[in-house]
Amino acid sequence: MATVEVWIQLEPNAWDVSPRWPVDRATAEGALPVAGLSQVQLTSPITHKTRTVSVRRPLPQAALILRRYTADWRQPDDRKVNPWDLNEPDPTDEGTMGTIPGPVIECEVGDTVRVHFRNMDFRPVRVVPPWEAREVPLLPVELRTHSLHAHGLLYAREHDGAYPLTPPDRGQPVEAGEAAAWALLGVRSLKQGDRVPPGATFTYTWEARWGTSAGVWHYHDHSIAHELSMGLGAIGIIVVRNPDDQENEVEITPARLPDGSWTGSPVESRSSDLGDRLRIMPHDLGLLGVPTVEGAASRFEEGIRDAAMDAGILPPPGPPGMALELDPDLGYVKALDYDTYRKPPDQARFLLLFHEMAGVGMCINGRQHLGNAPTLVAGPKTRMRFGIVGAGDAFHTFHIHGHRWVVPGPAGKTQAAIAKSPQVQAATPFEDAHVFGPASSFAFTLEEGEGMMRADPAIGEWHLHCHVGHHMMEGMVGSLLIVEGGELALPLPIGRGVPDGEPAPEPETHTINLIDGRRYGPIAGGDIKIHQGDTVIWVNTMKNAIELHGDQPTKWLTAPLKPGESVSYTFNSLGKFRWGHAASLGTAYAWIEVVPPSHYIAPGSGTGAATGPAPAAPPAGGTTHQVAITSTGFAPSTLSISAGDSVNWTNQDYSAHTATADDHSWATPTLTSGKSFARPFPSAGTFAYHCHIHHEMTATVVVA
Repeated sequence: MATVEVWIQLEPNAWDVSPRWPVDRATAEGALPVAGLSQVQLTSPITHKTRTVSVRRPLPQAALILRRYTADWRQPDDRKVNPWDLNEPDPTDEGTMGTIPGPVIECEVGDTVRVHFRNMDFRPVRVVPPWEAREVPLLPVELRTHSLHAHGLLYAREHDGAYPLTPPDRGQPVEAGEAAAWALLGVRSLKQGDRVPPGATFTYTWEARWGTSAGVWHYHDHSIAHELSMGLGAIGIIVVRNPDDQENEVEITPARLPDGSWTGSPVESRSSDLGDRLRIMPHDLGLLGVPTVEGAASRFEEGIRDAAMDAGILPPPGPPGMALELDPDLGYVKALDYDTYRKPPDQARFLLLFHEMAGVGMCINGRQHLGNAPTLVAGPKTRMRFGIVGAGDAFHTFHIHGHRWVVPGPAGKTQAAIAKSPQVQAATPFEDAHVFGPASSFAFTLEEGEGMMRADPAIGEWHLHCHVGHHMMEGMVGSLLIVEGGELALPLPIGRGVPDGEPAPEPETHTINLIDGRRYGPIAGGDIKIHQGDTVIWVNTMKNAIELHGDQPTKWLTAPLKPGESVSYTFNSLGKFRWGHAASLGTAYAWIEVVPPSHYIAPGSGTGAATGPAPAAPPAGGTTHQVAITSTGFAPSTLSISAGDSVNWTNQDYSAHTATADDHSWATPTLTSGKSFARPFPSAGTFAYHCHIHHEMTATVVVA
């Protein structure tokens, strides 16, 4: 049996869970493409390659990426988790510099796996821009200490990697070059595989000795801060193939990889010579992005023009994925450049990790949303081997539209027979959704070309997702794309978002009867709160004429009213508006607060009748405080207000969110991007709340 050597290095780096546009194909209809919201720097510590990239939905802190290397960590040896994933970016130094999940460790029953692990976690307490040449303290060493722990395999206790129970390994003394690093954790002589400090190494030996290790498993950090580390991506997948299981296993050879490469793409670029020269009118160059007026181009446009002229390629106004190739003088079209799908293989393996990432929530393979999460490409006769792994705190269901399967298990009726059996006997009923939870995994095989569990007809794109409702909303949605090969790789379908579930209220009319005043003369009926677009009518019910004035924030109303007359005003602007009798505005007045239509107005804060002088103070409705909801949480996360104040939440993220009381006594509706909701807090207390879609997002309102 073989010994499989794997070299893995843990590296902190920035990670974007939605790097492709649109962020979510399911809701992108009508959206205009935008660049990344911010820029981050990626650094490869061995090659010293540094790149600055734009990101749309980054983790709020560095991800912990387990990265494959050649022997002795000489060079990165990056491979895609799923080479037939249409959305998985280039994992090399020219791309994401690693993958989440980390390197796939593959072996066969009977093999021994030796994993050489090096920890390169030198995260500072905060990221300093490269132009600031100053040192920043590192995070505590306990947060930067890591290990590897394998599921499903056999190992000695010294190679368990589970803190704090793993004993020192007498076969791995601390080398002089690592002594200072190990000393930070009090390790002096023998290395311990459950606490590998930054800058140190450890070699784990795991065995797939028996057939009971066959299947799909995972490995992960199990050191001091393992839960935090797993939430930042320190997880990988193990595949143990059983050669005796010819019914289910697949073998991934170079011929079954796109373009024969683990970093290949399901799409290839082609060019068709048009033969006859198609001339271009000068004004058509403008449609193709080339300025036609001397000096009118911006620097950006000039850059595009120069690059296009250098390459002889210009983007057309038509569908993405196609381009016109022009002659150097931009006078005629020489060829049409376009993308097509490669012919899918007869066997493919698809590995999917359903997990939660700190600050962004539910992901599949470190990505969120249709168009960023995996779109797996297969053919109408492909044998597809699925391996599904769960990590984090949540339970999920795995569901593929149009397909059914059974999860196989071992045959036999005795322990000995079961242990020696390949997994060829049905262990579940027919199903199209499978429930699984944290640290669990399962595998099954679909024969797209035969049998009664396949899709028929199969060609097209099928949803693949977790069927837990708020996990779907959060972006745990991918797809399975069945193609023949050779088709144009044009943009896949997009959808539109759901409109607000809480429709804006219809404009209302509020009537204020002006009554005989007392000490301060005729005044209005108390302070009121209304919605933007509402109308207020003042009616003079007194015996004498008055002059009604609105003077703050600017003069907005002057109305002399005889007995029985009225005046109205429609409030189309947000804010607080003061009004009263012109003769007594300095001492007696009232306020109207105008809030957005989506804001909640508590009962009793509507129109009131005057029973005495109006208060000479800010409006009784209190102050409205703003809380922003972003991809990293609620800002501020702790808000102190006074009793009677209100809190207005505004979703500034791409994903939908809620603000839900921990005791579920109150909640906002689901807020899509750009939407707001406000509620009052009339009583003192401490009110903890969270996003019901992203449970890791928590905050508190303290009412004094």
